[in-house]
Amino acid sequence: MKFSVTKIPTRVSKLVAGLPDMGNVAGIALEHLIYATRLEQFAICIDNWPPFVTHTRGMIEFERGKYAMYFRDGLDFIAMTGTHQPSEPSSLYELCENVLDIAQQAGVEEVYTIGAAHYEEALTETPRVFHAYLSEVIGEKIRSMGSEPLESEGYITGFNGLLLGIARERGLTGACILGEISDPQIRQPAAAKAVLEVISRLIDVTLDFTKLDEEIERLKAARALERVYRRGRAPGVM
Repeated sequence: MKFSVTKIPTRVSKLVAGLPDMGNVAGIALEHLIYATRLEQFAICIDNWPPFVTHTRGMIEFERGKYAMYFRDGLDFIAMTGTHQPSEPSSLYELCENVLDIAQQAGVEEVYTIGAAHYEEALTETPRVFHAYLSEVIGEKIRSMGSEPLESEGYITGFNGLLLGIARERGLTGACILGEISDPQIRQPAAAKAVLEVISRLIDVTLDFTKLDEEIERLKAARALERVYRRGRAPGVM
């Protein structure tokens, strides 16, 4: 689970990371962040996954999973994402340790991960943002941005949670920023945008959300059409 590194950035204070999760909130958010800020890859890790191939009409296709880290001169953060969550606990720990090794060599002191908060009755077109934090200072800062701290007790599983646990062991600070979703089986770009609106303030960048807004509008139109069909009437027929 070692990264091949071309050049480690210097004087960077923040890491934003996340791997595909419920509704692919983290995947969508990191993809858009990398695109909107024109980040360039500087480290890559090719994984021994998946343990299968796919086929379409008899034609076999195969591509190994990977993890990558991104940066651009003039910015104060590194981004990290990948194609999948490690399936074995040992691989997950190793990935988190390696990501933080590189991040700390670059000077990172704050770690932010992205995930999804699953609520059965969530209004996914206007999702709320929740957070879990490593220090009271960070928690209050994120709360002032309109996010709500997670209530009660629970777990943040997978890479998006464990990375912060290991960051805490190393004396780093940070938080997990979670977008509200109702259906974990479908893409949730609105939740990803809500999370990015908080993340962008934490890392001090301005993001163009045009591309993400277009996907959100397409999904809204598809849902509206689905509701019409469920009522038993074809659209446009009186």
